Amino acid sequence: MPNTLITPTWVTKETAAGYVNFLVFASNLTKEYNDSFVVNGAKMGDTINVRLPQRFVATHGQALQTQNIFDQTTPVTLNDQVNVAFAFSSAQRTTQVDMVRERYVKPAAQTLANAADVSAYSTLWPYVYSSVGTPGTTPSTTLAYLQAGGKLDDLSVEGKRHAVLDVAAAFTIANTATTLFNPTSEITQIFKKGVMGRGQLNIDEWYKSQSVQSRTTGTFTASTPLVNGANQTGSTLATNGWASGATTLKRGDKFTIAGVFSVNPVSYSSTPRLQQFVVTADTSDSAGAIAALPISPSIITSGQLQTVSNSPASGAAITVVGATAAVNGTLATTVSPQSLLFTKDFGVLASADLVADLDGATCQRISDKEMGMSIRWVKQYQIGTDANDSRFDILIGPAVLQARCAAVIEG
Repeated sequence: MPNTLITPTWVTKETAAGYVNFLVFASNLTKEYNDSFVVNGAKMGDTINVRLPQRFVATHGQALQTQNIFDQTTPVTLNDQVNVAFAFSSAQRTTQVDMVRERYVKPAAQTLANAADVSAYSTLWPYVYSSVGTPGTTPSTTLAYLQAGGKLDDLSVEGKRHAVLDVAAAFTIANTATTLFNPTSEITQIFKKGVMGRGQLNIDEWYKSQSVQSRTTGTFTASTPLVNGANQTGSTLATNGWASGATTLKRGDKFTIAGVFSVNPVSYSSTPRLQQFVVTADTSDSAGAIAALPISPSIITSGQLQTVSNSPASGAAITVVGATAAVNGTLATTVSPQSLLFTKDFGVLASADLVADLDGATCQRISDKEMGMSIRWVKQYQIGTDANDSRFDILIGPAVLQARCAAVIEG
């Protein structure tokens, strides 16, 4: 059998295949490969637009009642160029394919995939407003995962569900599941691999990942936070009742408001559960009142984009997830891994072809529209050292599409 030579095409294809296989979180998101950059190549900061689904309200009766078309798009900026660089000699390049595959190509693919996963995870998790569990406490029963599924059910989230868990959460739920009355084959898989199998607890795919990010909660001393003013709508909320000078809410902190319920986005009927909101930027208090607390989702009380049953009443109680109580409660700084249950409509990982016209270098690009990825390999021979300097680059942009399509499992 003739030797397989290391060529730019061979290396790029091997790396691309490995990159796709090593992705965990990002592989289950919507992928958007934009081929408008094929000729000239994309650059850091280029932006593409991804279209969101339409939302309509059903009307009753024979009369025609037309509705506005909301062609919503989410701008996705290609803001993260990731590269892995290495070199091998001309002798290695021609004779030691297996060594190059194991020593260079496979680790490069794994490193790129991990970087893409971390980039996507760290960008997306702060936008999730639905959560279950207690910050700082790893769930030890199946209830938390069933409740997370219930959050998606309330918001009419359809599609294949994926759970990406931090290592402690994955091992804990796997240990719990081995004691349940389950099919023998499923118990065997959990016992052998230490992770949950497919389709358990109405979750199609289970993964453990070191890419799962943690958040640090805010902190406040004894407080009774309240809504400050009636008929508020939009993406900020005026509040008071915080401990003066001793309150910090962090991006990712979540809370509910008494009397404000979530709304099913298809039927537009109120659910029996309070809507959760997430703080979208770190906010500190200096006088016991936060005049403009940034939140998501926006408070929208009617129309095609309705999110809540009603505007909160002035003086309505605010309950922060992780606080000891709503009245005179406290919140201590706590680190909490943000495991996620989500569908692919939660977010997107966009990719585009990088510039390939590079002076004095050999460049090979490979892209796949279905996989939503593009990888560029550049190599340049160094006559003084007989080394082929090489680098792999990806240009990606993660963004949230529909935050309702995910729920955090606090850990």
